[in-house]
This record gives sequence, C-alpha cells and structure tokens, in this order.
Amino acid sequence: MTVLITDKKEIDKIISDKIKGKKLIFTDYYNFGIMKRGIKHEQVLKIFPQFDRVFEIEKDILKYGDMGYELFYKLSNNTYFSIATCPKDKNILIIHAIEYKRSLERRFRRIA
Repeated sequence: MTVLITDKKEIDKIISDKIKGKKLIFTDYYNFGIMKRGIKHEQVLKIFPQFDRVFEIEKDILKYGDMGYELFYKLSNNTYFSIATCPKDKNILIIHAIEYKRSLERRFRRIA
C-alpha cells in the first residue's frame, strides 16, 4: 500500500535515515527510462542531493518486498521531478527519474 508523506519533519527523517550518504547504484530500468524520456543523467545527479526541494515522499513496498521511497522535488512553479529509490544497506538503488511539467495534484489525490 502506498503511503504519501507530506510532513516536513518526517520527510527529513526519512532522507537522513534511509537516503543521505549512501552509494548510488543506477538500475538498468533507470538507464532505459531516462534514455526513453530524454532526461540527462547529469541532471538527475544535480537534482538528487537537493533534499530541501523534496515536498512529498511516496513510500511503498516494491515487487520483491523491499521498501521504496519516491522523492518528489519542486523545481519551479510547474516543474516537478521524482526520483524513485530503494535503500539497500550502504547503497541506494535509483529505480527511475521522471520530470513533470504539470501539476501533480491529481496524481497525489489518487493516492491519498
């Protein structure tokens, strides 16, 4: 079941406990996805550590039972970016990255 986290303190705790300071591992799915969407890998590397821009996190159990965290970044008025992650010990898998040039209100309303 997907849980939407919007509380800034809870977001900061997840980022510091589960995400920050881990070695990034990029999955094949990530590489295929950014190529298909026309997103540059350098753009993802630039956005990822800007944790102060994270305004929501989707927490969900992934296909093989791991806990996944999709971080939603607000870049400008109508540009958002999401990076899906899966913490694994001292590493963090980067599953996908998506750029949105529209409001995400409908997407989050579906989950809430």
